[in-house]
Amino acid sequence: MANSASPPEFNSLRRLPATPEAGGIRTTRLQEAAYNAQLAAGLPISNLARAVLIKENGIINFHHCASYIHAVQQMEWFAAAFRTYTGPVTVVGGKGGSHASAVDRRIKIGTDSRYNVSQCEQACLHELAHIVTPDYGPGQELREPPRGRGSRKGHHHAWRVNFVLIVRKTLGKQAALLLRYEFDQWGLPTSK
Repeated sequence: MANSASPPEFNSLRRLPATPEAGGIRTTRLQEAAYNAQLAAGLPISNLARAVLIKENGIINFHHCASYIHAVQQMEWFAAAFRTYTGPVTVVGGKGGSHASAVDRRIKIGTDSRYNVSQCEQACLHELAHIVTPDYGPGQELREPPRGRGSRKGHHHAWRVNFVLIVRKTLGKQAALLLRYEFDQWGLPTSK
């Protein structure tokens, strides 16, 4: 269905396992699969992203990322699906990769994700999915093991389902189908 060869503009999304010698953040095999599935899906760019995520001096300012994320949060479908998450999250920039903390309601869109509109939009949506999908489910039950073979470092089933929904509503049905297909191909199903 999707072309697994990654277009050049998506290559910096790939997150290969970091080594302690390189000083990188360690990732699990399942976490890598989530990033690689997103990369392989070759997601399109929305009109909103084209209008809001503007490059200045070769990079997209994180303030534009904040505007984009807040605009998505204010969409009618978002309010219906995630009504407790419509209040603005804190969006910051900084060097390196992107990440989110659902507990702190904080998203960092790092410089690695802000060199082109496609990467930036995907990072914004990816991290927003972490905000609306805490690692603890109903009854404060942990959704996955925090470490070890079963850990996806936040890319658990509930996150994947919400990420596919967010992609469907912002990038369209075809994009969501491609993302779901790639998650399945990488061993990360989105159906129960």
